[in-house]
Formats: sequence, structure tokens, C-alpha cells
Amino acid sequence: MINQQAADKASDDAANLLLRIGVAVAFVATPVFQLLSQRAIFILPPIGGAVILAAGMVLAPRLSLRDIFGFLRSRLGLAACFLAIWLALSLLWTPFPAEAAQRLVKAMLTLLCVLPVAASLPARTRAANLYFLPLGVALTSVGALVLSAEAFSDDSDLGAQENLRIAITTALLLLWPALAATHLRNRATLSASLAIIVLAAAVSAPAPRALAATAFAALAFGFALRCPVVTGRWLGRVGATLFLLAPLVPLLAGPLIHGDAPASLLGVKAWSGVIAADGVRILTGHGFNFVEAGYWRGYMPPETPHSMLFQAWTDLGLIGVLAIAALVALACKAAAAQSERLAPFWLGALTYVYAIGAFGVATLQAWWITSLALALGAFALVSRGDYKTARPTAPKWVG
Repeated sequence: MINQQAADKASDDAANLLLRIGVAVAFVATPVFQLLSQRAIFILPPIGGAVILAAGMVLAPRLSLRDIFGFLRSRLGLAACFLAIWLALSLLWTPFPAEAAQRLVKAMLTLLCVLPVAASLPARTRAANLYFLPLGVALTSVGALVLSAEAFSDDSDLGAQENLRIAITTALLLLWPALAATHLRNRATLSASLAIIVLAAAVSAPAPRALAATAFAALAFGFALRCPVVTGRWLGRVGATLFLLAPLVPLLAGPLIHGDAPASLLGVKAWSGVIAADGVRILTGHGFNFVEAGYWRGYMPPETPHSMLFQAWTDLGLIGVLAIAALVALACKAAAAQSERLAPFWLGALTYVYAIGAFGVATLQAWWITSLALALGAFALVSRGDYKTARPTAPKWVG
């Protein structure tokens, strides 16, 4: 009996060490090495996720499929499933189905992999594991500050500049679960210091649109501190409405814009031309990946908007946009339903993601999809650290 208990304890200790290694790889090594190479975001998170999952199988050997995929039965999960089905159907009429199918499968698998990893996490996240989140963001920001001077010199490498901007955009996303982790540990000074150093890195990179998205996220976070439920409801309504009414801007303003207008206004005019030529495609769209492929294949004019609003309408049409609008509203509602200590950080992160897409910084790029999966895993880890509430759980989903 004693030998069995000793063996179980040794097994648990080894699993906890394995879990710590996986968390370090996913949330420290990934953003740091992303400063040097974009490939880091594709290599390290799967390794970290696999290690975390292996540790979870030891710590929670009775993990069931219901535990893993229970999220898909919620209203938010059903909305996500409907959108995924419409994306898959749109492959039937997209002009480059093989290429689009490959991108869609990779994106779906990346996001779905979060479910088993999150479900395998221990019921209570240890404080030492929580601190990996702010550590990764802090080291990435310090590295960006060091590298930015050389990367943006006169003889700078454009690839190095792009790596820095991508790393900072990801770090600003991971800032929200990192701040949630320090907040759970009541480390106000650490939270403030972390925010300052990340913003300084974003200024030095520079990443102006990511900074603007962070400003909107901070505004949402401030309102959510007072009343997360009301803030989540309004954020969902505003986000869904912006998706649904986005074409009104090019329809009304497009004919009034002339050829010598600024580039941003020319994008609005280009969108109005697309709407005028779409016809029935306004309902079905041109199919997944139509706009993204058009950017580099050359059948989209250079001034075409990069915003996810334009891509959603052009790729998926009204049906797809309705699904996305429902997904946005339900996601904000689910974020607001988290514990009072974590809900503001969820809403801040959602606002950041929405603003980043609206500004056209990142939409369907593989590195951004992987970053979203990484952030979801980080929030799952933090949610398991909020065990001073009545019952420790993974993120809960309304419906």
C-alpha cells in the first residue's frame, strides 16, 4: 500500500513537471522565439500542447469526450459549428478550392486542439505555472526593445521588422491572460509594470494599429471593471451591428470618393465597386479565402481593404456574416459570464481581437489563428487558477 502511494506520488510529481515544461514551451518560448522567426508560432505551441496533454492524461486519466467537447453543445459552440459548416460549404464555389480547403482544415484543427488541452489541465493551476504567462510576455517585450533599434535602422531587414511586429501583436494579445494571472495573485505592481513594458515595446517596434486595438481593449476593460455583464452585452451588440451594417459605409460614401483621395478612402470606394458587381453573391459570398488569395494573385486592386469586415462579406456573404455576428454576440456574453475577477480581462482580449481584425492587421493568417489558440489556452490555464471562487472550472460557456 505504501509502495503504491509512493508510486502514485512519483507519477503525479513527474506529470506536474511535464505540465510545467509544456506551459513554459507554449507561453514563454513561443513568444520569445517569435521575435526571431515566424516559424516559432507553428512549431512550439503544438509541442507545448502535446506535453500539457500528456501530463493531463496522468493527472486526469478519466477524461471523457464529454469533458473535451462539451463546449460544442453550448449556444456559442453551436454558432461556431454553424459557421464552420458554412465555411466548408463555401469551398464548393470558391475559385481555388484546394488551397482554401487546406487553409480551412489547418485553422479548424488548430482551434479544435485547444479543447483537449484545456480539458486536460488540472482543476487548480499552481501559482508557479500562472507566472509563466507574464514571464513570457515580459521577456518578449524586453527582446523587442533590444532588437527594435537594429531592426528599424537604415540598413534594416524587412523580414526582421515583420517578425517584430508579429511578435508584438501576439504579445499584446497574450498580455490579457498574463494580466489576469497577476491579478489573481494580487500583484498590482507587477501588472502595471508588465503593461508599461509591453506598450513601450509596441511603440518602439512600431505597431500603431496594434496599439490602437489595445486602446479600444483597455476602454472595454475599464467599463467591464464596473459591470462586466452590461459591458459584455453592449460589446456584443456593437460588434454584431458593425458586421451587419458595414456595407452601408461603402454604399453611401463610395460614389462620393474621387481618385485623388487618401488610401483609406480609396479602399472604401473599392469595396463599393465589389458590392455593385456582386449581385447574388451578396448572399453567399465568393467562397472562403477568395479575398486572401486575391491579394497575392493580383485580381484584387491594391487599395482593396484588408479589414475582416470586408473579407467576411466578400468571402461568406450575408449568411456567413449573420453567423459571425451571432458568434461575436455570444462570445461577449460568455466572456462576461466568467468570474468577476476574470471577466474584464476576457472582454479586453475579445475587444483586442475584434479591433485587430477590423483594422486589417491580421485576419486569416496562420500565425494569427495559432496566436488565438494560444490565447485561449492561456485563459483556460488562468481560469483554473481562479479557485478562490465557489468551484474551480475551466472557462464556462453560456447556453
